[in-house]
Amino acid sequence: MADIATLEAMMQDYMIGLHEGDVAAIDKQFLPECDLCCANDDGTYIHMTLQQYKDLVAGRKCPKEQGYPVYGHVVHIDQSGPNTAFVKIDCAVQPKYFIDYLSLIKTNGEWKIASKVYYVKKYEE
Repeated sequence: MADIATLEAMMQDYMIGLHEGDVAAIDKQFLPECDLCCANDDGTYIHMTLQQYKDLVAGRKCPKEQGYPVYGHVVHIDQSGPNTAFVKIDCAVQPKYFIDYLSLIKTNGEWKIASKVYYVKKYEE
């Protein structure tokens, strides 16, 4: 049942894709109906469709172009069944740093992100 190595490799591809601003990687990794939400410190939130998220990624200068290194690691993977998993990621799209909570399903033999809830980490200077 455990697809931990496959999920870890997918998460590395996920972080590299964000680092490079690769919208094609997003299409490969996310379900088209995916929900994306960002929790704000003031209790509000931002909700995006996958298309809005891809537009955001395509419209920003990617970290690779800015000379930043790839940053990120998997904090936790919980595979609850043969076709469901949860992954917590600590990553960056510099100059911002994030905690991503990703719910995944395995459909047609491939893992896909069904939802992404994330938080922008604040750092004191």
